[in-house]
Amino acid sequence: MKKAFLVMVLVALLATTTLFAAGQQEAAKPKVTVFWALYDGLTEEYRQNLQDAFMKEYPNIELDIVPIPWDQVYDKLTTSLAGGNPPELSVIGTRWILELLALDAVEPVDKWVSKTTLDNIFDGTKEAFINGQLWGLPVAAGARILAINNTLTKKVPATMEEMRTEALRIKNATGKYGLIMPGKKHTELTDFAYYLYSAGGDFFEINADGSYGKCIINNAAGVKALTYMVDVANKDKSVPAGYLSQTRMESHPVFYAGDAGYVMIGAWVDSALKQAGASFDVTYAQIPPFAGAKPAPLVITDSIAIFSGAKNKKEAGLFLDFFYRDEWKAKFDELIGFPPVTKSAATLPQFQSPLYQALNEAAAVAKPWPLIEGFAEMSDVIWDAVSMAYLGQKTPKQALD
Repeated sequence: MKKAFLVMVLVALLATTTLFAAGQQEAAKPKVTVFWALYDGLTEEYRQNLQDAFMKEYPNIELDIVPIPWDQVYDKLTTSLAGGNPPELSVIGTRWILELLALDAVEPVDKWVSKTTLDNIFDGTKEAFINGQLWGLPVAAGARILAINNTLTKKVPATMEEMRTEALRIKNATGKYGLIMPGKKHTELTDFAYYLYSAGGDFFEINADGSYGKCIINNAAGVKALTYMVDVANKDKSVPAGYLSQTRMESHPVFYAGDAGYVMIGAWVDSALKQAGASFDVTYAQIPPFAGAKPAPLVITDSIAIFSGAKNKKEAGLFLDFFYRDEWKAKFDELIGFPPVTKSAATLPQFQSPLYQALNEAAAVAKPWPLIEGFAEMSDVIWDAVSMAYLGQKTPKQALD
């Protein structure tokens, strides 16, 4: 009896030791935490499948993809940084990068992500490229395109000058509007950027090291862009009569209703047209450059960043390499309705609709916003200049000076 009891004790001790060792081994696993922004269309099934598949391929790494509503990501991230417990990775608005850099909170992703992954991403979507380094991978990027109401015109303009001529013809021939041009000051400066970039212009000089120099919106390209906007609106009167009281969100429904020939717009256009019950055929094309300039549509991105205070940055890089494979990133893009940011995914069948083809073509040559501290305040000043030119208070050159 005593012998049997000793055997039972030894078995129990062995089991305890085994469990303890297993627990220690489990605890020793590096853990990658990802703050996962919840985009419309992104499913819990996809998140769980991605997490399970990664841990199956890398059984020695624990992955925790934490779903967070988009409007709570910033607060959760800043709280974790302030508490000294950042995630390895987080989806961010790319505009947050400068603030994160000031806190020394992020790492250059090319330290941890493979060259194969980096080379497969369209350069035009790498909005977090600052001072010669890439501080985040684009996770959702949308270049802007031109949508054309085929009931009013079938002309795909090759230049801004051609679009102006056709917009005026549409107005004179049909009584409809040739072009949507929001004129009310609002939080976005997209409607000036379209024309500035199409004229070959930029907001700032770019120094040799990739940093920004002085503001150059009042150079020849900037003046050409704003002069065009004023002439189309006030001389041709090809835009909605109430354009000065319309923001982007207020002006686009005019196109959805079939009352305008052209609109420069983003990836949501297809679903917005369907929601509005639009019955006319639409052609998707590129925003045309001015004669002599190269196409350069605006692209706006969200990114995913690696945090310098995190413990397992190497493993975070492995996850990014895994996530950016077509098997996972292409499905992510398809679910959220954005065009792919990778060159390989852009060739897949599901992204070959006319809308995606136009978006992919735009992404290859697109330009992002300048990432510079205080740009929101600068945009406000530029909007004032645009408004003064619209109202005839100053010439475009005087306003931009």
